Parts: sequence; C-alpha cells; structure tokens
Amino acid sequence: MPDSQDLSTQDLSIQDLSIQDLSIQDLSTEDLSTEDLSTEDLSTQLLRGMRIAQTMIVLVILVGLNLPNLLANLGGYRVPWAGVAAVGVFFVLTGIDAVLVARHRLWGRARWPVAVFLLVVTLVAGLALYPAELSGPAHVTLGSAGWIALLLFTGAPLRGLLAVLGAHLLTALGLLLAAGRTDQVALVVFATTAVGVTSFQLAVGLAGSALRAVAAQAAAAAEESARTVTADAVAAAVHTDREARYAELRNVALPLLRGIGDGTRSPADPEVQRAAALGAARLRRMFAEERDATDPLAAELATLIDIAERRGVEVHYSERGSRAIPPPDVCQGLLDEVGAGLLRAERTARVTLSGVERAVVLSVVSDAAEGGVVPGERTRADGSTVTTVVGGGRTWVEARWAPRS
Repeated sequence: MPDSQDLSTQDLSIQDLSIQDLSIQDLSTEDLSTEDLSTEDLSTQLLRGMRIAQTMIVLVILVGLNLPNLLANLGGYRVPWAGVAAVGVFFVLTGIDAVLVARHRLWGRARWPVAVFLLVVTLVAGLALYPAELSGPAHVTLGSAGWIALLLFTGAPLRGLLAVLGAHLLTALGLLLAAGRTDQVALVVFATTAVGVTSFQLAVGLAGSALRAVAAQAAAAAEESARTVTADAVAAAVHTDREARYAELRNVALPLLRGIGDGTRSPADPEVQRAAALGAARLRRMFAEERDATDPLAAELATLIDIAERRGVEVHYSERGSRAIPPPDVCQGLLDEVGAGLLRAERTARVTLSGVERAVVLSVVSDAAEGGVVPGERTRADGSTVTTVVGGGRTWVEARWAPRS
C-alpha cells in the first residue's frame, strides 16, 4: 500500500497516473510495427524498382539501338538536325525521369504537357524524313517515342499511356499516307514496326499496373494480419490487467467478508464499513470499465479515483445526465483542476461528472487541507471555467466546459 505522502499532488501528474491503467489506446496499431507493411510503402518500393528497370531499358534502347541507327541513316533526313534533336530530347527526358526516380517523385501533372511536347517532337522528326524513310530504320522516333511515354505515365492510369501511344501511331501513319506511301510493302513494314515495338511497351505498362495491384493486395493482407495481432495483444493485455485488478480486490474483499462471516469483524465497526464502501466503489468502476474505455474523461477520472482510494480515501462517485466528449486538451484541463482537489483529500471525497444543458461539469468536494488553495472563479485558456470554494474544512472545486456552437 503506497504511502499518502508519496502520492501528493506535487509529485504526481495526471499523465503519470494514466500510465498505471492499460487501455486499448495504449496498444493502438500506431505503436506496432505496421508501418513497413503499409500499402503505400510496399507499392512505393515496388514502383521504384519498376521505374529503375524501365529507365535502364530505355537507356539501353537509346544508346544501343536508336543512336547507331540515327548515325547510320542521317542521310534519310532532309533536315538531319531534326533527327538528332529528337533523339537528344529523348535522352534529356530520360535523364529527367532518372532524377525523379532518384528523388522518389513522379511526373505528376507535368506528364501531359511533356507528352504533348513529345508528340510534337516526333512529328517534326517525321516531317524531316524523306518519304521513303518513313517506314525504314531512319525513323528512329517511331519505335522509341513509346518508351519515353512509358516513363512519363508510370504510376498513372494505363489509359493515359494508351492515349499517347495511339496518338503517336496515328500521327506516324498519317505522315506515311500523306507522303503517298500506300503500297503494301510500306504499310506492312510500318505495321510490323509499330505493332512489334508497341506490344512490348504495352506489356511493360500492363506489368507495372498488375504489379501495383498485387502490391496493394499484399499490403492489405499484411495490414489485416497486423490488426489481428494487435487485437490479440490488446485482449491479452486487458485480460492480464483485469485479472490483476480482481486479484487485488479479492485480497481486500475476501478477508473483510471472511471476517464478517466468522464474527471476528463487526459490520457496525466504522473501519469495516469504510473498507466495504471502498471495495464496492472499486467494483462498480470495474464493471463500468468497458464503457469508460470509450470515454477518455471518465477513464482518466476513474484512474484518479483509484489512486485516491489506494491512499485510503473514501470516494463517492456519481455520474448524471448525457454529456458531450470534450477534446483531449479540455479533458486534461478539467482533470488537472479537479484531480488536484481529489488527490489532496485526506479521508473522504465526492466526485460528480454530469451533463448540465450543453455543458460538461466535473466537480469534487473533499476534506482537503485549505493550504495553497485560492478560492474564486477563473477561466482557462481552453474556455473552461473553474470555481473553487473553501470553508468549513471542505474544499469544493468545479470545472465546467461547454462546446462552442
């Protein structure tokens, strides 16, 4: 049994007292290691890996395929610098994407203006070709523009990539038809190049979309598992805590009942009556424990009362009327004011938590010593009003708060 001096209000704060009671909030999922399993993190990690792979693929295609083709077929351009500039733009966009990947960022809203710019570049490069080269190896932008579009629309809905690829192929086909290249050979070569390359680009885009879906499902399953583990941990901890409380109560109540039963202790004895009142009060709060877990003010107040009772103070608690649940800072303020009066009680205290009209009223009347208590009324920063009255060996403290309309 702790000594009353050790539990003086100067040494205890409400935060310290609340630690003694285990609640579901104390074991919330935020305290468990579920962060690494979140959908966002897992998806981000997979998306980053996929973007790195895409960037490497595009660089290999640009350096190992497009650039040699361009240098070997510059003669196919009426304006050679147009082809060089187009491939240069592809390198620049790939470099910007690599920087974004390194910084864990996506193209975001910029992807659409850049996609339009990409289409304009490919159109200019196509116009710069001789008509005979529109379906040949000199037309390097025909197959590579889709890879750049794939970089732009990574992490975005697949319909954006499909729209850009479709616009690019239709533009290239329009250039071919406008140049009079309607012969079967030219159309077959164009179709082979367009379908062959675009199918690979679509496959990579579909793989990325599927990967994100799988990541979301895996993360959701992991989070569900973590919630189950958390619920089990909370249930086990609450059960252990309740068992400890009931064991402590049995140590107090059973000797008292046994003494009354065998006649060694008299019900008329004031000490016996006081011990019985303490045990009954604690039993009532245990039965109300589940309800209080959803009411932070009532739960913290129960902790304060329990501490006072452990000091031997006989606490009479009553709760009346319906009331609002104050914000956490207001709850703390109300408990600070009333808790100080309760913890100063020497033998008896009456605590009332009630709803009066729209206000939440918390009060305590105790036989606390008058030293250090300043009577009067004052308003706290959180809007609650505190009234203190001292007289006749009793101290009355009332804290009142009403939500703003």
